Amino acid sequence: MENLEQQASVLFGAKEYAKALEIYLLLLQGDRKSEKYAISCGNCYDALNDKEKAIEYYEEALKYNRDSEAAMLNLSTIFYELKNFDKSSSYAMRVLNVNPKNISAIQNMANIRFCNGQYDEALAYYQQMYQINPNSYIAMINIANTYYCMGKYVLALEFAKKSIKKHPSSVTAHMIAGNALAAMDKNEKALQMYIQANELDYTRVDTLNALSNSYHSIGDWENCLLFSWRYLKLAPQNVNSYHLNFGYLLYECYSEKSVELACKYAQKWLKRFPENKVALHMGNAILNNQTIVTSDTEYVKEMFDNFAPDFDSTLNDLDYQAPNLIYDAVSKNLKKSLFSKYHIADLGCGTGLCGEKLKKYASFKGLIGIDLSEKMLDCARRKKIYSQLICDDLCHYLENSDYLFHLITASDVWTYFGELTKPFVRISRSLLPNGLFVFTFSENIFNKDDYFLTPSGRFVHNPSYVEKVLKNSGLRLISCEHQILRNEAESPVYGYVVVARKPDITNVPVEK
Repeated sequence: MENLEQQASVLFGAKEYAKALEIYLLLLQGDRKSEKYAISCGNCYDALNDKEKAIEYYEEALKYNRDSEAAMLNLSTIFYELKNFDKSSSYAMRVLNVNPKNISAIQNMANIRFCNGQYDEALAYYQQMYQINPNSYIAMINIANTYYCMGKYVLALEFAKKSIKKHPSSVTAHMIAGNALAAMDKNEKALQMYIQANELDYTRVDTLNALSNSYHSIGDWENCLLFSWRYLKLAPQNVNSYHLNFGYLLYECYSEKSVELACKYAQKWLKRFPENKVALHMGNAILNNQTIVTSDTEYVKEMFDNFAPDFDSTLNDLDYQAPNLIYDAVSKNLKKSLFSKYHIADLGCGTGLCGEKLKKYASFKGLIGIDLSEKMLDCARRKKIYSQLICDDLCHYLENSDYLFHLITASDVWTYFGELTKPFVRISRSLLPNGLFVFTFSENIFNKDDYFLTPSGRFVHNPSYVEKVLKNSGLRLISCEHQILRNEAESPVYGYVVVARKPDITNVPVEK
C-alpha cells in the first residue's frame, strides 16, 4: 500500500494525473472510508479538469470526516472557480469554523467579496491574511489592488511597493503601482513603473497598453504609437475594439500635426491586417484614400457597440444639438392636428436621443427605430420610447419593408455614407405622399467635392450635392439651415439641418 501511495504521489507530481488517479482509485477500493484517498482522487479529477467528478470525491471525503479542512477548502476553491460564490463562501466558512486562521479559506472569502464589488469586506479579509502572515505577498498585492479599486491611491501605492520589495519580479505589483501613480497624475513616475513591468515581461498586453497610455499622457507620440502597435499585434485578432482604439490614436496623432507619423502607422496597419474592416476604413481615412464611398457596416456596428455604454454622456459633453435641431424642424413642418398621429422611422436611432423628442408625434405603434448596433438598441430599449426596434442596415431594411411612413429622420447618419443616392432613393420610396424627410449632415469645408472622407473616418458633404441627390430621388427641398451640430476639441462643428418633402403627385396640376 505504501509503495502504491508513494508511486501515485510521484506520478501526480510529474503531472501524470490519469495514471495517478488509477492508483488512488485502487487504493480507495481497498479502504472505502479513507478521507485521504478520496481527496487524492478529487485532486486528480480537478487536475484533469473534470470538476463534477472532483466535487463528487471531495464530498465523499466529507462523509468520512465532516470536518475535513482539505475537502472543504478544495470544494470552496472549486466552486469559486465555477463562479458559484454562494457555495464557495459556505464551504470557506465551514473551514473557518474549524480553523479560524486558515489563510486559504480567508483568501477565498476575500476573493468572493472582491468579485461581487464588496471592496470594504474584501479588504477586511485581505487584511486578516496580512495580520496572520505579514510576509504574505498574496495578501499585500490584493490589499494594494483593493485599495486601488476603492480609489485610495496612496494606500494602493504603499502596498504595491511592499509587494515589489517582497517579490521584485512581480509585473502585477509594478502595474498596480503605476496605475496608482497615474491616477494621482504622477505620470512620469507611473511611466517608470510601467517600463520596469515591461522589462520583466514584454509580452503582457496590459503592460504595453499602459505604456502607450502613459506616453500619450505626456505627449510622446513616437513611443505612444510604438507600444500601441506592439499591443495591437499581441492582442486577440478577433476583437475589433483593439483596432478601434488604435484608429482613434492615429486620428488624434494626425490632428495634432504628427501627420507623417500617423500615416506611417496607418500603412503598417493596413499591411499587417489587410482583411480587418476597422483597419481598412480608419487606415484609409488617415491616408486620404477617397475611393471609399461608404463606411463598412461591420466597422460601424463595432464602433457603436463599443460606444454604447458612454454614448449619451459623451454626446452631452460635446453639446450635441442634432436631436434638438431635428425636433425643431419637425415641429415647424409637420402638419398639426389634434387627432393626427404619425408613422415615424428614426434611422440610425442609436440610444433614442431623437426618439425621445419625436415620440409625441407618433401613433400608438408608429415609432420605429432602426440601427446596426444591438448594444445601442439595448440602451434605447431601456428607455421604452419605440414601438419597435430593428437591428439592420437602413438600406436593407427600407429595401425589404413595405411599411410607409409620414416622417423619416436621420440624425448624423450620413456621417457614415459618402454617396447618398442609394439611401435617399430608398427613403423616398418609403415615404407616403407629402411625407417628410428630416436629417442633419456635416459640412464639407475641406474642398468643393460632393463629399469627403475626413481623417476621423467620417464623411462630410457639400449642400449643393445633397440638394441634387434629393431632387434626383424625387424629394423636394423645403429648407437647408446652417447650424452648429456639436463641439469637438472645444471648437464648433458646423453642418446643416434639412427638411425635404415627398410630393403628392395626385395633387399636381396637369399642364394644358
